Amino acid sequence: MGRVHGRTPVADGRLALSPEKARARRAAESLAERLGFSGPEELAGYLPRRHEDRRKGWHPAEGLPEGPVNFQGTVTRSKLNRWRGRRCMVEVDLQVEGGMGEWVRLVFYNLPFMARAFPEGKRVAVFGRVEEKKGVFVVTHPETETVEEGKEEGIHLDRVVPIYPLSEGLSQRRVRSVLYHYLREFSPQVYEVFPGDPDLPTRAKAWRAFHFPESLREVEVARRRLAYEELLGTQFSLRVRRAAREAIRVERPAKEKDLVGPWRTSLPWPMTGDQEKVCAEIDADLALPRPMHRLLQGDVGAGKTLVAAHALLRGLEHGTHVALMAPTTLLVEQHAASLRKLLPRGVLEVVTWTSDSKPGPVGLFPRITVGTHALFAEKARLSRLSLCVIDEQQRFGVKQRAAFLAKGERPDLLVLTATPIPRTYDLLIHGDLDVSLLQQMPPGRGEVKTHVRDGGVAEKIWAHLKDRVVAGDRVYVVVPRLGEEVMDPADEASVKRTHEQLSAAIGKSKVALLHGKMKEEEKIGILGKFRKGEISVLVATTVVEVGVDVPEANWMVIDHADRLGLSQLHQLRGRIGRGGRSGTCVLIQRSGGALAKDRLEYLAQNRDGFRIAEEDYRLRGPGDILGEDQSGIPRFRFARLPEDLPLLQKAQQEAVRMMKGEWKQWPGLVEAEARAKQDVATN
Repeated sequence: MGRVHGRTPVADGRLALSPEKARARRAAESLAERLGFSGPEELAGYLPRRHEDRRKGWHPAEGLPEGPVNFQGTVTRSKLNRWRGRRCMVEVDLQVEGGMGEWVRLVFYNLPFMARAFPEGKRVAVFGRVEEKKGVFVVTHPETETVEEGKEEGIHLDRVVPIYPLSEGLSQRRVRSVLYHYLREFSPQVYEVFPGDPDLPTRAKAWRAFHFPESLREVEVARRRLAYEELLGTQFSLRVRRAAREAIRVERPAKEKDLVGPWRTSLPWPMTGDQEKVCAEIDADLALPRPMHRLLQGDVGAGKTLVAAHALLRGLEHGTHVALMAPTTLLVEQHAASLRKLLPRGVLEVVTWTSDSKPGPVGLFPRITVGTHALFAEKARLSRLSLCVIDEQQRFGVKQRAAFLAKGERPDLLVLTATPIPRTYDLLIHGDLDVSLLQQMPPGRGEVKTHVRDGGVAEKIWAHLKDRVVAGDRVYVVVPRLGEEVMDPADEASVKRTHEQLSAAIGKSKVALLHGKMKEEEKIGILGKFRKGEISVLVATTVVEVGVDVPEANWMVIDHADRLGLSQLHQLRGRIGRGGRSGTCVLIQRSGGALAKDRLEYLAQNRDGFRIAEEDYRLRGPGDILGEDQSGIPRFRFARLPEDLPLLQKAQQEAVRMMKGEWKQWPGLVEAEARAKQDVATN
């Protein structure tokens, strides 16, 4: 009796699986159980993490290759060599096809059974890294596959090969083989969870192509489909989150007094056009019956603190409490000092709240509380908290921000960042925030010239700093690492070693050390001495990157600048030229060659933080610009930004359209909506 679609009729009329299908299903069920799936159908979604192109052939006549290669040959000799202690080595000599008798040796250590796996005359496909040892090309522990005439296509070699994420006890060959035979014999039902794009394949086709593609081109098309799905889910969630927040209603108390008007007229200088515009945007937000959720991006020195002071005073005008949160005690103290200088004295009080100090109950009201994470770590609520300002918001996680907001009843939120965020990121992570930009520089900023120098002239630079100190300059010397954080204690990148060198050259009394492992009180004390001029040279790690404000500092030397990203270097450079005097920034390059030099020269020729951020994003990608654990940054498996910016824009447009129309039939959007609404409810 003939087979019907791979099944064989049995006596009771049911269809039994063919032997091939039965074997494939049993193996798939076993693998699914090992991976924690409910059944083999879920294996279709167990996608490779990358692919290797193992189609390119190699021949010994071409010489020693740089990376792993693929070739075929016939076994001419197989030998098992044994030593004491049960150690052994199997040598397999292959005559490579397509040449004049050239041969390659395969080597397997402590695998004696491999001698029987390669009988003389067997044709084998090989993939591995070739080395030359004593004039012989050798491949140690390669991947191999038997080549037989009329045999089905290869699974592991001579094709674009999937590389899967593995759990303990599983091998690539087993996972690949099980999935290959299962997907060949069965077509698992794949549901479309998001609306598709007519220019891209369906999810089912993308998954199948991603497992065993015919070409790298097919991999890329499938990746783009899966990337679009990721981006659409993210954009839709952001839109739902924004809509849920805009639906919240708050009752705003009546204005009790005018604090902003008198303060604005008392300022010794006018606000820039950008500052005026952002203050107007904040005023408009605070007049709405819903909480403000605004992000303020400001280039280094663009005057974010002045805008934050405006917002804080607006909150105080209604007789409520306002608070500003910063990531470190050092920044808290500096913000408090800046606000005390900026705001009218005798009218309000600025107090600090850290893990070591809490404000007392007695004092002036209205009151501005400036604190670290201690603001939300304590159980006590901040009475009538109506406005939260978060500085350097990328240093706080989403849960930390939510805990801060929970101290009030739906307070307004203004988040600040001195790290200009590329336009790609604006589209990606700020779909639920209103974004304001500060790009114009206030008057009184000095010009900063930037120079790139080779590490070979470092000693001359140190000697020149002695002359700068004699001339009355204040100097930052920034070194990326601490000595104890590197393998070699003599590493030139050690900030402690640099401190010792400069102390010897300039004098111990004029040089101080600052790094993140110091106690906060010690850091504050050292910065105070630097600000007063008691210390002329501050040797520091990148702890001075953000918030450190010493207007008298006009020189900066960044050693091993090639180790830092452009945005971080721009942040560091922003610490000088703040007091009206021109500044000089010297970038010392120790490694990286021509590419690193070009990158540093780009920074030297550009002052616009937003342009620098775009270039940094292009060169390094998102994860390294803002760090691994930054707030709100999605981690994508398939999407690549900024390469996929057109896909992101298309996903954003589709998300807007879906919000206006009927989308309930898409399970992915239903789930995204539920998660986004839950996030708003708890945040």
